[in-house]
Amino acid sequence: MVKVIYEGDDFKRMLRADLQKLERLVEAKKFGIFEVDYKEGKIKVEIKKKGDAILVKRFRAI
Repeated sequence: MVKVIYEGDDFKRMLRADLQKLERLVEAKKFGIFEVDYKEGKIKVEIKKKGDAILVKRFRAI
């Protein structure tokens, strides 16, 4: 079992159905930047492997 770390408060405010879609991406071991549903719109999320854990955070391009 791999530990999944959600970085930021955005994931606490996600709708349950949207979070389940994101969890399916993590379970399938898809890494990279994805656009996922977030309430009425969409946000970009980065999924990457960091050591033994999988880190999920909101992607904000600079």
